Amino acid sequence: MTRYINADRIVALQITTPADNPLVTDDSRLMDIWFSGTFIRHQLFRKVRKGEQEYLVETLRDRGFIQSGNLLLDPAAVLYAEMENQFLGGIVIIGFQDSGQPVELKLGGKAFNELCGRLSSPPPGTALG
Repeated sequence: MTRYINADRIVALQITTPADNPLVTDDSRLMDIWFSGTFIRHQLFRKVRKGEQEYLVETLRDRGFIQSGNLLLDPAAVLYAEMENQFLGGIVIIGFQDSGQPVELKLGGKAFNELCGRLSSPPPGTALG
């Protein structure tokens, strides 16, 4: 089976490993992916090979994605973020579905604080004042 996943269109990725789900083997994994576009599209990929999953995770980390547990998130995709608790984290909205409903994801406290730090600082190479 041949599969191509356009990593440039991914705004969030949730991975599943054998430690998370006993039905997942060391060779086959699960991934939920949210793609950007006019609307946020959610896709569940089954039977993803371990190597595919690891390569995609590394690619997204290199692009600056923030990791919260098994969720990786593109800070540039965040439209709205609200902290529930300093330790528990908060909710982010990364876009809207066809129905107009927001796509909300939960981040843990450490990842939420990292996100806030990145969103409040100017992009690299930007001169202030």
